[in-house]
Amino acid sequence: MKKINLDNFFRKDLNLKNKWWHRLLSVIFFCLFVGFVSYNLIIYSVSDVFRGSVGVQKWKKVASLSERITSEITTVGVLVKKGEKIAENDRTYVLNDEPDGYYSLVLNNVYCSAELSIKVEEIMKERKVNNFFLQSDDGQRFPVSLETFVNHIKQTNIRCLTVDFYTGSDYSKISFLEPDKSFQDNWSFFEKSPIKTAIYFLEMVFVVLAFSVALFAGIAVLYYKIILYIIYGNKKKEI
Repeated sequence: MKKINLDNFFRKDLNLKNKWWHRLLSVIFFCLFVGFVSYNLIIYSVSDVFRGSVGVQKWKKVASLSERITSEITTVGVLVKKGEKIAENDRTYVLNDEPDGYYSLVLNNVYCSAELSIKVEEIMKERKVNNFFLQSDDGQRFPVSLETFVNHIKQTNIRCLTVDFYTGSDYSKISFLEPDKSFQDNWSFFEKSPIKTAIYFLEMVFVVLAFSVALFAGIAVLYYKIILYIIYGNKKKEI
């Protein structure tokens, strides 16, 4: 196998170490490499570890929502234990968001019970709601009576419902109850996973280093094989 002669690549024939401008460019090149790697690690990984924001922080499932539903009627927020968050199984990226917006609405406005059909009136009194909606197969809501609402819950074995609202024609807020089986089927509780986070962080470090090395290797090739060739031409002598 032919041995690679790095002397040719680094143009030892030009004695670059004795040229001040080459030494200056070498220092700048090294500083840029270290700065580039450090910046990307801080921006895309290290800072996320401490901020807990979208990125490095990873979560593991500890229980499904259905596993914690009892005969008692409670909001989802009551079922969330310390250090946990709840989310849809296929949308765990929202776990790094702060507990506001939609997440807050779920905690406070979703009620669950294994005996939901006989607990509806408790929610009605607590939230002062007297309107009931179901959804058709095409996703359209339509109002129903309390009896129809309760029978639907019994027949479909739904254990969670939401307290929602819409703006009426007179711009008043109209609250209503709506059963939602997706919560018991597709929602779970999660907690932070130090092991998964550490693995993801190491993967991120590797990716950043690999990309940085490839980028700066390209710059080195540009400098040694193109710029120096334009200035000095081919090597002057064999080393």
